[in-house]
Amino acid sequence: MTPVNEGTSSARAGAATQRHARAFVGVFLATIVVCALATWNLWPFSNWDLFSRLRTDRQTGWEALAVVGASRERAYPIASLPDGYRGFALVMSDFARDSVAQRDAVCETWLRDATRRFGLRTRRVSIFHVEWLLLDRRGNREAPPHLTLAWTCSAKGVREAA
Repeated sequence: MTPVNEGTSSARAGAATQRHARAFVGVFLATIVVCALATWNLWPFSNWDLFSRLRTDRQTGWEALAVVGASRERAYPIASLPDGYRGFALVMSDFARDSVAQRDAVCETWLRDATRRFGLRTRRVSIFHVEWLLLDRRGNREAPPHLTLAWTCSAKGVREAA
């Protein structure tokens, strides 16, 4: 038997590992640069803009209320609708630019679901634009948000608030 020189074989293994590691790091960094420059949002390099957007004290969002009976308002979580309406803010960002037929179809879906949830006395779904200031406090609690009626969905169709 011939003795194996362990120092030589481990040196070769170490050199091979370094070559593979360099290749991996090179491909990894190139992928990061390409994704950033091409603005591709590919996993696991997604959400590049997570911390790059300007954050301010003023926050905005959307809220829907179902009007049951004469005037009883119930919180209506549109985001919980199955498939397609999980991004309520995304739907509302294009809502004003949608055609009247598209808005009527969306409103009809919302009204039908609200009627199923809250009963046949559901008259309309009101969509509010919500604004609040993070630093506006009332003692230990945050101040209530400011709601502005933006859209009303009823059996007569969708109506933009004046």
